[in-house]
Amino acid sequence: MRIGQVPGRAAYFKLVPLLLSLLAFPIPASSDNPQDFVELVKSRLLIVRVPGGKFQMGTDKVIRADDYWKPCSECPARNDVERPVHRVTVSEFWIGQFPVTQQQWQEVMGTNPSYFHNGPNTPVEQVSWKDVQAFLAKVNTIQARWTVRLPTEAEWEYAARAGSTGETYGPLDEIAWYGENGSHTIHPVGQKLPNAFGLYDMLGNVWQWCQDWFGPYSPGSATDPQGPPAGELRITRGGCFYCDAIHERAARRNRDLEGHSSQSIGFRVVAVPRKSTAARVCGRSGTAGQFSSGRSAWSMTNFSTGPLLASNFSPSCSWRAVKIECPDISGDGLAPPVAGWPRESPVG
Repeated sequence: MRIGQVPGRAAYFKLVPLLLSLLAFPIPASSDNPQDFVELVKSRLLIVRVPGGKFQMGTDKVIRADDYWKPCSECPARNDVERPVHRVTVSEFWIGQFPVTQQQWQEVMGTNPSYFHNGPNTPVEQVSWKDVQAFLAKVNTIQARWTVRLPTEAEWEYAARAGSTGETYGPLDEIAWYGENGSHTIHPVGQKLPNAFGLYDMLGNVWQWCQDWFGPYSPGSATDPQGPPAGELRITRGGCFYCDAIHERAARRNRDLEGHSSQSIGFRVVAVPRKSTAARVCGRSGTAGQFSSGRSAWSMTNFSTGPLLASNFSPSCSWRAVKIECPDISGDGLAPPVAGWPRESPVG
């Protein structure tokens, strides 16, 4: 469309559904933590960077309850699996700002397995741990910036606590849909207050699958623990829309068979940046690596990772003039400069 030209009726018909879809999704509250996204088929899955740090994983709280988790002073402790409290160091990672929604699942998988159909931005549920692995694998094939996976149990609890040390990261009615306010159904994501990392629905709405096998805690400190190497049950965290408050705690550990699905279980993703072209190049000692001209001398292509884009280069790279092994069309042994590019190569 030319500048000054009034858009036709067809253009408006295309624009209106797009605007409505944007308005339907919750607007994230401001947070100091950087945000990014994972590209899906038509939309984006929002992610937040969680800084690395140390925290006390687990709880000293002893909960005596019957088999239905109703308080009972004469009953045995129900939450021994949440102890001992132990110090855990977690490296920086990116995590979904919201649980994965029904719209996002259907966009990627082509179906919606959920029991509840309360709108496209409600969490997808009735997905087993194995179902989630299929979703993650597909997302990893439709975009190239991130490798997505489930959070480890340690990553999940660290992200949920967001620096807090209590059983919850805020007043439960303000941060979670649970038995007292959930009306026995799921709710659109992002309707309650986020935690200090800017993450929504870490407690309540739906339980969230983690990557780990279930197993007892070790008493010693750990760095980026991955859970047991094998097991029978996978971890779920966070509580759900019909759960009592006793389950809506950052330290609460639940578990299920990896083939089990339920209307109360969903998930959120962790996204790991894939090694960009710059990372591969910078990682080679003293050389820029082998380059070829690709379709033309102006389309420089890395030997293993595809077209080089300026956005792929890391500011942490050190730059110096070296001879790049490219077809010499200018006589100086260097490929012709692309707009905005230096004529040097990054050297790690």
